Amino acid sequence: MSNELPIYQLIPDLKRQLNQSHEAILEAAPGAGKTTVVPLELMEETWLKGRKIIMLEPRRLAAKTAAKRLADSLQEPLGERIGYRIRHEGKESKNTQVLVVTEGVLTRMLHDDPSLNDIALVIFDEFHERNLHSDLAFALCLQARELYRDEDPLKLLVMSATLDTEVLEARLNCPTLTSQGRSFPITTHYGNKALKTFQITDEVVRLTCQAFNEETGSLLVFLPGQKEIRQAASKLQQQLGHHAHLSILPLYGELSLKEQEQVIQPVVAPARKIVLATAIAQTSLTIEGIRVVVDSGLSREARFDANTAITRLHTRRATQAETTQRMGRAGRTEEGICYRWWSEAQQYQLAPQAQPQIEISDLNSLVMDLAKWGVQARLELDWITPPTESHWQQSVDLLTKLSALAPNEALQLTPLGKHMSELGIEPRLARLLIEGIKRGNGQAAGSVCAILSEGDPFTQHNSCLSDRLAWLNGTLSINSKRPKPVYQKARQQWLQRSQNIFIQQNITRKDSNDIAPLLISAFADRIALRVNQDNERVRYKLTNGRMASLDVQDPSAQEPWLIALDIGGHHGQEEDRIFLAHPIQLDTIETDFPYLIETKQHLTWSKKDARLLSELQRWIGKLCIDKQKSNKPSEADICQAIFVYIRQNSLSVLPWDDASEQLRARIQFAFTHDKNTQWPDYSDDALLAGLENWLAPYVGAITTQQAMNKLPLANILLNQLDWNQQQTLNNNVPPRLDIASGASHKIDYKEQPPTLRVKLQEMFGTTTHPTFFNQTIRIELLSPGQRPLAVTQDLAFFWKEAYPEVRKEMRGRYPKHPWPEDPMSAQATAKTNRALRSS
Repeated sequence: MSNELPIYQLIPDLKRQLNQSHEAILEAAPGAGKTTVVPLELMEETWLKGRKIIMLEPRRLAAKTAAKRLADSLQEPLGERIGYRIRHEGKESKNTQVLVVTEGVLTRMLHDDPSLNDIALVIFDEFHERNLHSDLAFALCLQARELYRDEDPLKLLVMSATLDTEVLEARLNCPTLTSQGRSFPITTHYGNKALKTFQITDEVVRLTCQAFNEETGSLLVFLPGQKEIRQAASKLQQQLGHHAHLSILPLYGELSLKEQEQVIQPVVAPARKIVLATAIAQTSLTIEGIRVVVDSGLSREARFDANTAITRLHTRRATQAETTQRMGRAGRTEEGICYRWWSEAQQYQLAPQAQPQIEISDLNSLVMDLAKWGVQARLELDWITPPTESHWQQSVDLLTKLSALAPNEALQLTPLGKHMSELGIEPRLARLLIEGIKRGNGQAAGSVCAILSEGDPFTQHNSCLSDRLAWLNGTLSINSKRPKPVYQKARQQWLQRSQNIFIQQNITRKDSNDIAPLLISAFADRIALRVNQDNERVRYKLTNGRMASLDVQDPSAQEPWLIALDIGGHHGQEEDRIFLAHPIQLDTIETDFPYLIETKQHLTWSKKDARLLSELQRWIGKLCIDKQKSNKPSEADICQAIFVYIRQNSLSVLPWDDASEQLRARIQFAFTHDKNTQWPDYSDDALLAGLENWLAPYVGAITTQQAMNKLPLANILLNQLDWNQQQTLNNNVPPRLDIASGASHKIDYKEQPPTLRVKLQEMFGTTTHPTFFNQTIRIELLSPGQRPLAVTQDLAFFWKEAYPEVRKEMRGRYPKHPWPEDPMSAQATAKTNRALRSS
């Protein structure tokens, strides 16, 4: 190991920090050597006291590769002083001092021994990735040392190339130690094209061919996902395949560990390789011989939708931190080149960091781990970023449906939940495996778990799970994208896990080989009912109400009922796609899982039928499986159905007339302007919100529109007022106003402000403008022909300033009516001049 690596300059400060404190933060640029140097440099520290250093890596390949390089540095085989432990694999011994693990492994270690007494230091490497498991492991380590390691605290070291150090420094109460990366320069070539989230394969292929012809060495090309990798590989093979010493290799998470290891191995000149990779190659992994990076500028991440409990793929722009890390893959041992097809200005407009996984991921396993740990509430742990409340609640609800959590209790594991947690696997698969053991069908359960956990082995095929199981059992021959032994080994590991859990067999069906009950037990929220089809797609509705589809040629597409085991799609799509499914029968649900079926008294007001329709319906989630007419519903149910109808269609569906509308407007006027009396709020929003209070006593027996039309709304509204309120209303907000002519005229309170419409001559002599609760009303003065002449809220001003002009224009048009020069002293009247002379 060369002591010229930049990280060596920081080692004395790091040792001093860990000697004086129990926390340290190390930010080191790519190539600094933190992963391969720091654990070795700390192996002889006195505070270890013979205990281990645990180093966490976010991926299995990164963990195994890091361990191999550490062991090579000591010129020892793996399993001696340097060991590793990943899923289904590991090498360690009693001599192991540094154990490299993935984060899920550390979580299980914490469950087995919360004190971690034989561990002195936990190193969180590549923490900037904000892996879900790393956030969980970090929070559990903080609480574990608080509860169990008061006298000899567990030391924590956070390492990364790009960190949000401000948050970490506040949480760990220590400064950040910063190291520069290896000093080989990297030249960045920018294009000037718009950075899009689609149609990028052709541009990346063009840049890759350009880079291959212009530069030497191997290339690493970053693409968002497997689809783009396959497209690019095909096009590059067409354009560059004639080069005899060129290998075009894919690299993504679903490849086996052995396949990934082959990709990162060096090639010897004149051989060159082009590695087409997802974000798996962004950090942690060093691919030997890479000198050139071509960056698509895009990243694809799985984002969980708590409303539908479905994870969808979302393609987004890479962040500044991600593009910096990608660029850093070039020139690890010599000068490098990075091609970006967007502009330099756009680079600085990218988001600084990606969202932590804990904010966008399915939290089922995390919540199960916390329930096993003894956490009672979401914010009980000291999180770097707390889980989102919606995702948390969705996971709690699902685990309750899986019978893993006790209902209405704070993360209390049921006996079944304890068995599931002991398996240390994804909760759905744990439920499925246990159900298989109970039914004497553990072999089939292990096969299903192997398929679901290792990923779909088929590339282009139908959605039938039965075909995958037949292939795994050797009764169907088909080309697979991953070797069958991978799945056979996984099945054996699943079966071995199940042997550690004692579950009393309870075969409730004659056919113990039927896997449908196993699938229903774990994926009850993925039950799907066929609803329609067109020329290309058959659509199913899921229990969560979401639509998903199958190709019309898919054999599963003719089944009325399915379990959609693998479902997803891309952000922005209207419906999801079903990738893996299995047919089920409704009678299986009714016989074996009756608790999934809810019987509801369904009432709905039909505008078309002008009446209330009453049905007894059976539902699985949001799927109605059958319905029949029911007897007369209760008054409470009738009220509820009517209120739903009113709230959906507004208050206008009620039989308002002028009397009820005017009364409502008068009371609302009082509510607005009288601060001395407690008036009810009769606004639309308030009346709709309070239907149960003011309308319920009158609609409990109404089942037809004819009966609805007889509702006495004016009386109903008035009955909400007590006697004093009614008197105050009549005295201060009168429905009619007595005027100088001796007549009484209605006030229109539906107008704002309230409006009195009256013949101008009837207001002669009136100088004081009417007011209610200190609010002047509007007076619309009419001609003898009942047409508006003027509108005023100040009669005195009108008589003085406006009346002379009105008189001048109107006296010739209406000569039979009085138009005195002095309206202030004239007699108020509705009569003509002739009638006045006769009286």
